[in-house]
Amino acid sequence: MSQLKMFKNMKKLNFALTLLVAAVMSGNAATEATSQIVGYQKIPLPVGGKNLAPTFVKPDVYRGSATISGNTVTTSTGALSSLTLGPTTFPVPVLNYPTYYAEVVSTESPLYGYNFDISSNNTGQSFSSANIPSGLDGQTVQIAIRPHFTLSDLDTPSLGDGDVVNMYDSEGLVNTYYKLDSGWLDGNGTAGYGHVPIYPGTGVVITAQAETTLTLVGTVKTTPTAVPLFISAYANIVAPINPSTNINYVDQNWASAVGDGAAFNVFTTDGTYVESQTYYSLEGGILDANGSVTTSAVVAGGEAVVVGALSNDTVWLIPGVVVGQ
Repeated sequence: MSQLKMFKNMKKLNFALTLLVAAVMSGNAATEATSQIVGYQKIPLPVGGKNLAPTFVKPDVYRGSATISGNTVTTSTGALSSLTLGPTTFPVPVLNYPTYYAEVVSTESPLYGYNFDISSNNTGQSFSSANIPSGLDGQTVQIAIRPHFTLSDLDTPSLGDGDVVNMYDSEGLVNTYYKLDSGWLDGNGTAGYGHVPIYPGTGVVITAQAETTLTLVGTVKTTPTAVPLFISAYANIVAPINPSTNINYVDQNWASAVGDGAAFNVFTTDGTYVESQTYYSLEGGILDANGSVTTSAVVAGGEAVVVGALSNDTVWLIPGVVVGQ
């Protein structure tokens, strides 16, 4: 099975930025905790719709060597003995989703930045996955294991009853979740869906009933992120995992990943949720809505864009945050 087909198993702001422990921009003091830079970010949400993407990841629970054979990943003996990595079991009709994922962090690997779910519980040294990229079979690489960012991490206390999150999958289907009593319900009104993952580099459409401020907390991601883009998706809602105030998509490998003629749309952030800007790809560069080559396709960090007009499924390898810039 191809890498892109394996990725299809994934369920798919104009804001104030403040860093808690460290910063990703020059002029801010930085402190490391177990070699991981952490911070927080406050994002205002209007009444109405807004595209949002997490700007941090969860801290690593493991980082080290792993050998991959088929759907089995093996580390050194006992390396995972203190971890419980498999999905949490929920009573029917609540669905089980992966709790953790592994990401390739070997800089020399052609699949650097690719990730895959941990689909079954681990022994002291191994686990299994149903969507390991095929190119990793037989390889020994460095991996990082992290918990997924989930609906519950959207700072539930800041959101109110009736707030809505829409997530789009690779086939164009929309999954809708509702906030109620500090938890999340699916589209059928079944409670217990706070564990739904928001995959690295993907975003959601969040509709708030009252103006509020969302607080995101996590680890600054300094490694690349491979994000699948699907031709059949109704909306590829994506964004760099980057808490910078503004992000220039000219510097984010987007045009080279999507091929000529693709587009990404930026939506308003005042709740009206209409397209405000459109950019196109051509020969590795980005054109503005007038068809002119631009060196500035700037979008606020944490504000997801909608990518479409693809000629085929592809993967966007988004650069990691460069600390100190």
